[in-house]
Amino acid sequence: MINKLLVAIDGSSHSMKAVDYASAIAVGCKARVIILNVIKVHTIPKVSVELRKYAELENVSAVDLNTWKMVSSDLVAHAETRSREKGVDDIVTKVQEGPVARTIIACAQQHDVDMIVVGSRGFGSIEATLRGGVSHRVELLAKCPVLSVK
Repeated sequence: MINKLLVAIDGSSHSMKAVDYASAIAVGCKARVIILNVIKVHTIPKVSVELRKYAELENVSAVDLNTWKMVSSDLVAHAETRSREKGVDDIVTKVQEGPVARTIIACAQQHDVDMIVVGSRGFGSIEATLRGGVSHRVELLAKCPVLSVK
């Protein structure tokens, strides 16, 4: 039985689809959804393209940590609204700092989730192909099932 799902988002269209999938599963199982966005602290100026675009839509131009926390909080709030519109009642939102894949895994373990749902960007950069993207690293490190959404 699935009682808790963790959905990791970065603002990409694939991560928003992951919210939809996690929400559908949660409604069917009456499960809690934990929505997480991870800020890579040591590379604040090099945040994901999707998060930067989202910040631009919100007219945020500074790249300090507090600003990114604000943008990330807004992003998870948007995902929470989307999940509630799909029928999920039990939602927790989180913004954490750290290495993305390891922070997702740590959050999943801390909350004892039954499944992690992540967006997959498909074909990424050469670096992602050689080293493996976040979703691939999460799949390798997770102790629970991982659903990667395209």
